[in-house]
Amino acid sequence: MMAAFTSLALFLSAAAGLKFEVASVKPSVPRPQTAGGAAERTGGSGFGGGGCPTSLKVSLGRVDVRCATLPVLIGYAFRISPDRVTGPAWMTGLGSPKFDIAATIPQGATENQVPELFQALLADRFHLVFHRGTGARAIYALVVAKGGIKLKKASPEAANTLAPASVEEFYGAAQTRTIPNVDGRGSTIMISNPRMGTVRQTGDPFEIQRWEASDISLAGLADLLDTVAPVSTPMIDMTAVKGRFQMVLEVSLGAARPGMVSITDMEAVVVNAFNDGLRKLGLKLERRRGNLEILVVDRVEKVPTAN
Repeated sequence: MMAAFTSLALFLSAAAGLKFEVASVKPSVPRPQTAGGAAERTGGSGFGGGGCPTSLKVSLGRVDVRCATLPVLIGYAFRISPDRVTGPAWMTGLGSPKFDIAATIPQGATENQVPELFQALLADRFHLVFHRGTGARAIYALVVAKGGIKLKKASPEAANTLAPASVEEFYGAAQTRTIPNVDGRGSTIMISNPRMGTVRQTGDPFEIQRWEASDISLAGLADLLDTVAPVSTPMIDMTAVKGRFQMVLEVSLGAARPGMVSITDMEAVVVNAFNDGLRKLGLKLERRRGNLEILVVDRVEKVPTAN
């Protein structure tokens, strides 16, 4: 019943006009690895990499996706991390098919509706049917530390600001754009979704990194951590704190440089580094076991219908 309801919901979203004007879907071909948070994050989980780094660009009414697996596409469409999408082994395992997509956003739709446009594409071209469920697994819970939260409330003027429309990377609920600095030295990364607003990321990946937000919820902070922390364990907001805040988070990852710590110890080093920064905000990460929302694919075509 749930799968039928979901399929109907996808049909209704398409019928409501949330469909790409034109969409070309083709199997990907391997290409050289390029730098990029989304490609790096998905490459180690069977969602990208393998000579075919994942990328997405949204600009001037056009969407271009390269080397995306179905879990990545489904996760983006429904704003959930791709490692919470389960389905047939051919879809989630190593060597799973990857696709290049070029599409045109219809007149009247906005860049923020691109995930909904992908929902319709997955229903039309891949005949996706799924249901929502829960799965128990290890998580890092974002909780309030002893002494309470040390964050200022967001000002009304900052309400839910989002990054510029152009998107260059994506991972689950978050979209990212890299902007060259005006002085020609380095760049600033803009990470956004409705729960975090826009977050500015600056600094050296293996020294001090800084994230600044003017209008972020703690659920949005968990989304941010889940995107930027180089660990595979999901990070979930369990603070039960509502509202939106101003935030500056600084984290030193110097101890996590390649060669300075073993792979088995890397996650603990990274989490300790993030906790050093989070405690200044009255927050911390605790390893727990919890139930996560997952998307269970009941049906999906390995070969999409013709362009």
